[in-house]
Amino acid sequence: MSKRMRGAVIALATLIGACALALGAAHAAISPADQATLLEAAELINHQQPSEALSKLGPLQPNLTGQVDFDLVYGLALLEASKPRQAESAFRRVLALQPGHMLARAHLARAMAANGELDDARREIVVLRERTDLPPDVRTVMNNNLRLIDAARTQRAQAQVVAQAQTQAPTQAEGKPANEQDVATIRAAAELVRAKNSDKAYAQLAPMEERLTGNSDFDYVYGVAALDSGHPAQAVVALRSALKARPDFHTARAELGRALAAMGDLAGAKREFEAVHNVPELPTVTRDAVGRHITAIDATVANKSTKPYSGYIETSVGYDTNVNAGPSSQTLLIPALAFLGPATISPQAMPKKAGFYEIAGGFNGALPINNETAVFANLVGNIHPLFDYSEFRTALAGGEAGIARQVQNLGIFSVSGIAQTFLLGGKTFRDIYGAAGQWRQQLDKGWDTSLALSWLRLDYPHIDCTPNPAGCQDTNRYTATGTVVRRFDTSMKPAVSLAANVGREVAITGGYDFLSYKFVGVRSGFEVSPLAWMVVFAQAGYEDHRYEADYPLFFIPRHDHVFDILGGVEFKITDAVSLRPTVNWSQTRSNVSIFENQRWITQAALRWKF
Repeated sequence: MSKRMRGAVIALATLIGACALALGAAHAAISPADQATLLEAAELINHQQPSEALSKLGPLQPNLTGQVDFDLVYGLALLEASKPRQAESAFRRVLALQPGHMLARAHLARAMAANGELDDARREIVVLRERTDLPPDVRTVMNNNLRLIDAARTQRAQAQVVAQAQTQAPTQAEGKPANEQDVATIRAAAELVRAKNSDKAYAQLAPMEERLTGNSDFDYVYGVAALDSGHPAQAVVALRSALKARPDFHTARAELGRALAAMGDLAGAKREFEAVHNVPELPTVTRDAVGRHITAIDATVANKSTKPYSGYIETSVGYDTNVNAGPSSQTLLIPALAFLGPATISPQAMPKKAGFYEIAGGFNGALPINNETAVFANLVGNIHPLFDYSEFRTALAGGEAGIARQVQNLGIFSVSGIAQTFLLGGKTFRDIYGAAGQWRQQLDKGWDTSLALSWLRLDYPHIDCTPNPAGCQDTNRYTATGTVVRRFDTSMKPAVSLAANVGREVAITGGYDFLSYKFVGVRSGFEVSPLAWMVVFAQAGYEDHRYEADYPLFFIPRHDHVFDILGGVEFKITDAVSLRPTVNWSQTRSNVSIFENQRWITQAALRWKF
């Protein structure tokens, strides 16, 4: 599909949002249950989940085909799922019953354009444009689309003239000759590529590269093998060589587009795809694939052209059973003072329960330097007042800034500086500053991996360790964290994650080694979306802390086990607004009983994203 034609299709797509409104006039033959399914399918389409919409509409097809409301939603789901032929049939059924149905005619034009039927698409747009009740803004879109389609038709006619001239020209040389053994090797490698064994094909052809570069058959097979085995740069060189020998080698040009896309050159990839998309000799399967590549590139470019920032504002209300992290036991036995017997812990130190509200916000921004590099900044903050025990109210403000670079075939690398301050009872309790580095790679569709290393300095400016100066509990914290996330493109969009971390926190002031400890932890998460507007999620974590020196008066190094479980549901009220109720349980078990505690936090948060 040409660039101009793609513009026409995108412009026509502006009518999608009205689809849900069309469902309001359901025919009596559609039951309330089926009507609810149609509404749910329309919602899935609006959330770019056409495959899920088709799975819901499929069981209704035998009974509801021929119903205007069903055929309209079904056709739109087919069109968004890259099945324009079937979509065209559905929209024609709507127009057979309601010739004046504006949405059906607009989407029929989209389907025809996607099928390459430019003349028919033009006719449908002309019919729609000439309606006297067409809103002015929609008429403007139709006029633009008509102009773009006319330009695309002219471009296609010119391409056909060029193609015809090429078929009538003498056969061009195909580069360096290959002997019979070379031909046999090339054919065997081609079979390996078709059998999804491109690594082996690439290994067989690589030694022949210097000798046979310039032979179009060799260059083509070698280029495809290199691309499919993870060597896009070599693929680009080989496929360009094939096209130099045979400028009309259309499948080689399509593969060149794929190789350029793999290297991140989306503009170049789209240029090559568009050059062959309307070539009559191109096999139908290849043409359809090229169309999908153009669509994917347009979507990627659209995403990259969106605003370079995002953020959120959130307000929540909840209840906390231990706002002061008080100990679980009311008594304490100190080994060094065991002869005095158990001591009763002051009621003031026991767990305090309180309701709370919170106002939070965050901002993320990025400024591209080039196609591979960008600088970024992330900011976050909150205030957490309590309805009781205001001396334990908290607030936080912090952020990070850094630079990220995408390295071909290796992933995204970033480094950043970090700063944060945490307030307790209106006074600074802890300041953090440090640095972090991260690597992230998408190994395959649905798989994300990352590895992060960080150093943080934790300062406690107002903790007095008399006779030592303030800041005696300051530490350096070193952490390594690895994460794997798997997202499944199936019903309900399940996703699972697993993260592991290891590190050490080291006291800075001499004589306070009992504050230094090594830690190792693991965290897992799961989420599923049973409905387009609902996400159910759960997380669980565990961390082991082993301290390096005896805790004062206890004659043993402290050893903590920290558990954490969180679960909740997110309700998407709109694309930007969501409601998120959660329940969080945490517990610390320790051989120094004063540090044992348990906590429940329940809250409901309303978030607005921008």
